[in-house]
Amino acid sequence: MIGVLHAYSRTNSGDGLLVDLTLERLGRAGVAVDDVLLVALDPESFPEVPRRAPMGVRGRGVSADLVPAAWRSAAVATSAVTHRPLGDLARRLAECDALVAVGGGYLRAVDLVSSVGTALNHLPQLVAAGHSGRPTLYLPQSIGPLRGPVGEAVRRGLRRIDAVCVRDRWSAAELAGLPGLHQLPDLAVLDLAERFDGLERARPGGAVGFVARQVPHADGYEAVVRRVADGFGADAVWAVQTEGDRTKSDAVHYERLGISAAGALADMLAARRLSVVVSVRLHGALMALRAGVPAVHLAYDRKGPAAFADLGLDEWCFDVRALSAPALAEAVRSLAADPGPYWDKVAGRIGELRAASARLDELVRATVSG
Repeated sequence: MIGVLHAYSRTNSGDGLLVDLTLERLGRAGVAVDDVLLVALDPESFPEVPRRAPMGVRGRGVSADLVPAAWRSAAVATSAVTHRPLGDLARRLAECDALVAVGGGYLRAVDLVSSVGTALNHLPQLVAAGHSGRPTLYLPQSIGPLRGPVGEAVRRGLRRIDAVCVRDRWSAAELAGLPGLHQLPDLAVLDLAERFDGLERARPGGAVGFVARQVPHADGYEAVVRRVADGFGADAVWAVQTEGDRTKSDAVHYERLGISAAGALADMLAARRLSVVVSVRLHGALMALRAGVPAVHLAYDRKGPAAFADLGLDEWCFDVRALSAPALAEAVRSLAADPGPYWDKVAGRIGELRAASARLDELVRATVSG
């Protein structure tokens, strides 16, 4: 049995994609989905995985789920340190032959909110992996900043992990000197590289899809994006990538802004409705690319610039805190008129990305083979 840790929820289609890509990587190493224990914040959203277990609590406020979630967290962490399984989840983890953290995670302790979330949802899983005595691997993710006591606890926990893969240079710099540290691109970037030759590229003339989310440190950016969207008139549509928890739902955010959403991003991509996507969510942009639709990413943290740099697409990645409506509008119009130079940039990075993907496969095989 292989334990897959730190999964979130399929109500966020980007996080659902990363779980899919994690399971696919394991499958390439000979691990069937029936041999996986998926530990997720919302395990019921992954019905295709037979063995699932809950961990953590959704949302940022006090709820009825907080007490049982805190109990599970304490039981898992205590069990790991004492090597005496306490509770059902700890017993199930003790039966695993190896532990793998789902790709795309984001361990951080920047302020009180992120520190509490990490301490409750993620730190116990990290402690369990580090003290398990089993082979351990953290697939490509972002880590840091790590501040305060929770940040230091995360650092200590990572020192006990056999292989820690980070997807950006800032995370690599923060963890410099960590044994077993590897810098590799995001799982969705690697997947895109592998499927690039067979990509069915979008035809010009479709709609321009916009994906927005609440970004606390970039208040007001939506006005710039709305101005650009208004410039495309009826050709602009607003798409939802993430639903579920109201504190993170794109649909709820649109309601606050008085925007009418046209549907789910995944459905629009599947229906071939879009010719360009503008997304604040990184994996909204990467989902578009995997569907053959060029995307502009409005980055709000370190993972976005790293992913677009890996793809050679730096000029189509904008800082959401310093948006220029004319520059964004021009980028979108240029892509809609002629996406050829965009795809040429990606093509120039495919060989390097496929080599990185092969290195990751080696790490996965080494982990699951013990």
